[in-house]
Amino acid sequence: MLSFSFTRKKFLSLTPQGRHRWIIKWLSTVYHKISTNRVGPESLELFAGEYTRVMKWSDTLPQNLPDPGDRRAWLEFVSDAIHCERTASGIAPKDQDLLTAIETEDRQEEKSEFPRLDFHIALDGLRSLFNVGSIFRTCDAAGFSSLILGNTPGGEHPLVQKTSMGAAGWIPHTKTPDLARTLLTMKTQGYRITAVETAKQSRPYNDNPWDARGVVVMGNEEYGISSHVMRVCDDVVHIPMFGRKNSLNVANATAVVLFHIASTLYAQGPKPV
Repeated sequence: MLSFSFTRKKFLSLTPQGRHRWIIKWLSTVYHKISTNRVGPESLELFAGEYTRVMKWSDTLPQNLPDPGDRRAWLEFVSDAIHCERTASGIAPKDQDLLTAIETEDRQEEKSEFPRLDFHIALDGLRSLFNVGSIFRTCDAAGFSSLILGNTPGGEHPLVQKTSMGAAGWIPHTKTPDLARTLLTMKTQGYRITAVETAKQSRPYNDNPWDARGVVVMGNEEYGISSHVMRVCDDVVHIPMFGRKNSLNVANATAVVLFHIASTLYAQGPKPV
C-alpha cells in the first residue's frame, strides 16, 4: 500500500526526529514498489494526494509533483524526498540504495582510440584516500600514463579503489621511498618535471609551455610539495584564483591542470607511449 500508516494526531505526537524517520521508512517502501513496477498511474495519483496530506501536517507544501504516468520522474522525486528527510534528520544520504547508477560505457583499454600521453602524475605525501582515488580516475580520464606515489597510499586501499571507480585496477602506479630521487632519474630520461604549487616564482598553468613528455607533481593537501622535491622540479605553475581562497582541493586542482595538458597535447597529436 502507498498510504501513510499514521493519523495526523499520532504523527504530530512524535518527535521531529521520529517524524522524519517514519516518513523515510514510508517513502523507501514506495520507492521500491515504483522501482519494481508494482504501481501504476492511478496508484501514483493516490500517492500524490497522500504525500501532499502528510507534508501539510509538517507545514510543508510539496511543489511540482510529477505526472502520474511518468515512472522515472516519480523515482527521482521520491529519491530526492528521502534525501531531504535524511538530511533534516541528520542521517547520511545513501544514493546507492536508491536510483540505479547510470551506464558510464567505460571503454576497455585495448579499445580506446586515444593513445596514452607520455605524462605522469607524482603525488608527494597525500593522505586523503578519497583524493588519491579521485586522482587515479582523473589520470585515466585525461589520458595520462601512470602515477608515482611518494609516501602516498595506492590502489591496494579499498577506499582508493572505490573512489577511483575501478581506475586504480588498471592505471599503472609505483611507490617510491624517495620521490625526489625518482624524479631526478626521470629527468635524465628526458622528462620535464612541473610542480603545481602556489609559490612566488610560479606562472599560471595555462601560460606554461608543456613538453610532450613530463611529470606533474602534486603535494600534500595541507603542507604542499616537500622542499627537497621542489628543488628537483624544472617549472612551477599555479591555478589563478579569482575568489577569496588561494587554492583548490588537490584532486580538483589535479583535474584542472591535467585536462589542460591533455587538451593541449592531444590537439598536437600525441605520440603513443
